[in-house]
Amino acid sequence: MKFPKLFGKKKSDDDDDDFEDEDFDVVDLDEHFDPADEVMKDDTDADAQGGADDAHADLEDEMMVGGELESDEIEFDDDDDDEEDDDEDDEASSRKKAIMFAALGMAVVLLSALGGAGWWILSAPSETASAGKNAPGTVEMSMPAVGGTLNARTAPSEVPVEGESTMAAAQQSQQPAEPGASASMPAETEGVPAATLNTSLNSSLNSSLNDKGASTAGGGLVLPAVASSALTRIPDQSSATDQSQALANAPVRALLEEKNGIGELPKIGPNQVASWQVYARPIDPDLSGPRVALMIEGIGLSRQASLAAINKLPPEVSMILSPYGRDLNDWVFRARLAGHEVFMSLPMESENFPMEDPGPLGLDTRIQVVENERRLENVMAQAGGYVGLVTFMGSRYMKAEGQLTKVLGTLKNRGLMFVVGGNQTRNDAFPIAEKLDLARMQSRMYIDDIPRIQQIRTNLDKLESLATDNGAILAIARPYPVTIKSIVDWVATLKDRTVKLVPASAVATYPATPQ
Repeated sequence: MKFPKLFGKKKSDDDDDDFEDEDFDVVDLDEHFDPADEVMKDDTDADAQGGADDAHADLEDEMMVGGELESDEIEFDDDDDDEEDDDEDDEASSRKKAIMFAALGMAVVLLSALGGAGWWILSAPSETASAGKNAPGTVEMSMPAVGGTLNARTAPSEVPVEGESTMAAAQQSQQPAEPGASASMPAETEGVPAATLNTSLNSSLNSSLNDKGASTAGGGLVLPAVASSALTRIPDQSSATDQSQALANAPVRALLEEKNGIGELPKIGPNQVASWQVYARPIDPDLSGPRVALMIEGIGLSRQASLAAINKLPPEVSMILSPYGRDLNDWVFRARLAGHEVFMSLPMESENFPMEDPGPLGLDTRIQVVENERRLENVMAQAGGYVGLVTFMGSRYMKAEGQLTKVLGTLKNRGLMFVVGGNQTRNDAFPIAEKLDLARMQSRMYIDDIPRIQQIRTNLDKLESLATDNGAILAIARPYPVTIKSIVDWVATLKDRTVKLVPASAVATYPATPQ
């Protein structure tokens, strides 16, 4: 056998040419290794060992120069070190990218905040521009100067003393109505007509609800026009712009008292003059025939609906404020400016709770009597200048005779009228009001429980029939566009009929004895 001399690798047939080109020496092992020659074998082993030692020494001499590895030699751990360095570089690069993205996000947020603040500041109209120019489609109304009440043109301390004597004369002009009689304001007595009650009070206070001369620069209030497309085809009533229909300024300071932690509460004024006497809309004392009264509840909750009810319905329609509305004194001002008398809604516990929830101001049989008193006072303090309170819900609370008696006693002592609202059902409230000789009335129905034109018109026709049979009738409605349209159309048909539309206070039953 023959092997390559240098590597001891078996030569393949494919490599024959390569070996021949390189001119390798080929030795015959049979010539040098004799199995029988033991000495030759030992010598060969020794020579091989010595050759290996010499080769190792030469390799060390070649690799070491001055005790250091030559620069062109490769260390065994170089590959591992390079991989570690690459990993560290990748990790550092990832951290740098994360920091850059975070910084970029913070910069975007900061720029957005600064841009929004700048836009808000630069886009806000100046006070001078707002006072000197109205936006298209708006109406400017004169309002009292800052510091006074919304409706009063004079400070409470400046109310003329003559007001007391005028209210006394007005009180003397009130004749007690017979029990169950039609509830108009009493006829004149001693030459003083009852219909002049509000006019005389207005004169005594030397103030007018529509007086614009007392307003100061910058004291105007810009009111947006009603934009609801459902109401655009319903015309405004002339009373909305006719100053002769406006009621006297309210509230009267002499009929209010301050209570710490609550606000201003109504009270009976000098000479026992009550709120239901002062704030009711007067009627023609010669008016005769069947009477229908309508009240619109929920005023103050929806701005567009409230403005539509006030401006588009006749002044004889009374308005009921919701104690959950905002700026209720402002709504009293607007309503009385258009000639509407105003009432306040009194939420009460319902048997259908929680499907019918009277809210956090609702009187409730499940809570302490003291808490109910606090809620009642909070409701009464929401505004001033209203005639009385109208129950809202209350199918359960009005069966609690003990608690209800206390509530109605409070209304009696504060000179307020009590109205049972909604659909007529059996309740214990009205008999208690009669027993207390409280100014009172009761609603027969909601005319728009089903808010359809035909159903509403059917209910209005029913009211006419009931008024003809009973002399007077009261109903309540909501400020739905379909309701407002139906009432406006119905009122236009009353000109040729004996039935008359009157304020709610004109169908009430008044105390048989003076306050």
